[in-house]
Amino acid sequence: MSRVIVTQRGARHRYQIPRMLEEAGLLAALYTDSTAYSPVGRIAGVLCKTGLGIHKLKALASRLPEGIPADKIFSSDRELLHRGELSTDFEKWGLRGATVVYNMNGEDIPFLKYAREHGAKIIVDVFISPQANQNLYDEQLRFKGAGEKGTLSEADCRRAEHRGIGAYAPLADILLCPSEWVAAGVREFAPDHAHKIHVVPYGSSIEPKRQSDVEPGRLFFAGRDALRKGLPYLAEAVAQLKESGLSLKARIAGLSREECDWMPYADQLDFLGIVPMGDMTKEYERADVFVLPSLAEGQAGVILEALSHGCPVVATRESGVDLITNENGMLVESRSAGQLADAIKSLVMNREFRDRIGVQGRCFFEQEFARNAWRSRLVEVVEKL
Repeated sequence: MSRVIVTQRGARHRYQIPRMLEEAGLLAALYTDSTAYSPVGRIAGVLCKTGLGIHKLKALASRLPEGIPADKIFSSDRELLHRGELSTDFEKWGLRGATVVYNMNGEDIPFLKYAREHGAKIIVDVFISPQANQNLYDEQLRFKGAGEKGTLSEADCRRAEHRGIGAYAPLADILLCPSEWVAAGVREFAPDHAHKIHVVPYGSSIEPKRQSDVEPGRLFFAGRDALRKGLPYLAEAVAQLKESGLSLKARIAGLSREECDWMPYADQLDFLGIVPMGDMTKEYERADVFVLPSLAEGQAGVILEALSHGCPVVATRESGVDLITNENGMLVESRSAGQLADAIKSLVMNREFRDRIGVQGRCFFEQEFARNAWRSRLVEVVEKL
């Protein structure tokens, strides 16, 4: 039986991948950055108990990898304290009898090389398309003034390709892709390693819910990166539909109006800023349509959340969920405000059609993305090694 070390930064998927491997009896250890168990995390927990309400301290103290035995969690503050790479600690901790390393998107290449040299097999979870940087760069050229912080150059894109998939694909035994869109990017940027691709969609631990008090014409979008998530095209589509006489409210979670001052038609949107998880549930419950015209994802978790509520989804293929138009959602071409407008209008104006798409989207979620289905897919891939 395979024994697996999972290496990841942050609470990705709320630590569901190592937790599911633990449930299957396959987890050797979780190697990660700062959590509530690391030295700084423990200090943060103590300070929070004294009533010190600093957001960053609370966030760190809440990083609890639930369902994983504490003696299998190895958590380093090295990067938080700017003391070098996590791989230094990962190599110090060793393989602990593991035969497989499950790695997130080629992070910590030195440890992957170490593991490979010591006989371990490597699974790399390609959680975002290798095309992402190029797509973002193209959007920066199209929307001048967008995202002045962290802007990319053409040289950045080339370096990212070299240091990204160009570095980790040769080390991997399996390139795990959450969607066909990501797999297409791997085939384009690493054609010599296309035989390593396994398309294994993520799932969600969210329990399906029912919508209530749906407000016709109420659109919902959620994301922190307006450019990569295609928000300018939604804004343009909303402007087109309002001009045609359709009454809409487009509610935008995760962004403020000030962050989107550069964007044409921004005045057509209602910006909510950061929305707490409990309030996000209320947004999904009341939304008439969820819209995500993203240009690059791995697999957008917010789409799964919308589907789980029975909220009809309009999205792009690049959003990473392979919807079937007119059956369980509406797929549109990226960068097409016109197609977005047509899809939104078809749902808002035809209530019977809208309700049918919502019900079938929820069934799609239950069949394909429920946690048990996700775990079965994950375990099947790991056991191939």
